[in-house]
Amino acid sequence: MLRMNPASDFLMSQPPIRQSQVSEKIHALTSLRFFAALYVVCYHSLHTSSLLPSMSGGLIDKFLSLGYVSVSFFFLLSGYILGMVYLRDGKPIKKKSFYSARFARIYPLFLCTQVADTPHYWFGLARAGFMHAVSQTAMVFSAELLMLQAWSPHFRYINYPSWSLSVEALFYLIFPVVGVSLWRLKGSALWATAVAFWVGSQLSIYWLEPHIKEYAASYNPLLHLPTFLLGILLARWEVSRRDAGSKTSSSFAIAAAIAFILVCTAAMFLLMPILPRENLNHGLMAPIFILTIWVFSRSRNIPSRIFSVRWLVVLGDASFGLYLIHVPVLNWYQSMHWTESSTLYATYLIVCIGMSVLSFYYIESPSRKWILKQMHTPSKETIEAASDAQ
Repeated sequence: MLRMNPASDFLMSQPPIRQSQVSEKIHALTSLRFFAALYVVCYHSLHTSSLLPSMSGGLIDKFLSLGYVSVSFFFLLSGYILGMVYLRDGKPIKKKSFYSARFARIYPLFLCTQVADTPHYWFGLARAGFMHAVSQTAMVFSAELLMLQAWSPHFRYINYPSWSLSVEALFYLIFPVVGVSLWRLKGSALWATAVAFWVGSQLSIYWLEPHIKEYAASYNPLLHLPTFLLGILLARWEVSRRDAGSKTSSSFAIAAAIAFILVCTAAMFLLMPILPRENLNHGLMAPIFILTIWVFSRSRNIPSRIFSVRWLVVLGDASFGLYLIHVPVLNWYQSMHWTESSTLYATYLIVCIGMSVLSFYYIESPSRKWILKQMHTPSKETIEAASDAQ
């Protein structure tokens, strides 16, 4: 019998989802990650980098200018998934297992993409002198390996989207303690804490923004922390409802929630010129994201079924790769001056998506499995939950 390739083998060998795994394998949310990552890709390649300058100032360009808000969605979803996986049984988190699982899922591809983008960073500095370029590149590369890039502009700009992993590193560091503490909240205390986090963070950002440096206002991990914590609180609320025997949400409630999401998103888009950018960057849209996760975590409604088709879930699993790979590929396209053609842009998207899927099956999944084996550490994360949690 012919041997399947690893990708096909992986697709065909997925075990049936046990009831205890349902919260860890929410296919529709995995698919949503793909569209959120694609939004970031288009933001960087079409809006920020003006890959197609003819769109500048148009309606699509205005829509793409909000692409950075996807990162807040990732932060909130990360808190939600980690809460569902590690906190719902009420037991203390085994720190070695947790940290090993997070390292094994994120670091291998992060390292690969940092290495891939380092020559572009070095060539950009080489005009100022060979030794300067070498020393600066070595310093930045070392700082980024330690996940320090979100803390200072001196530690960033090799594959710049990786700044969000520096933020996630803080989340992972404190999760075993802070997550367990938040999981003890119930009822009105849970809601009051969530409202306090969101309102307090938005007021703080609005007040701090004029008084701190631009880089800190945009990237400092502490300012993104409330969004992650809201994700944990959402998971806690979901589990408390299920434990209390709450009925499945009605079709009317789902439809009303979707209508509310669409109306609020449209309002955000129309009001964008007067809304503070840093608030948008730090979770102003968190209530919309929370409602979106609530809708798509209902496995029986039509939107969830549509987004649970296997090929979309595969793209969602590979979305972390898409997020990290697209900038090195974009830099290569720009170095070849392939930045003026819609046909070449289509190939850019195809290349990025294709490479992300290949990286998931041939780099991310095998390296994750190998690292966990070497550390003799079993993981509570299914491969899909591991993909959703960063």
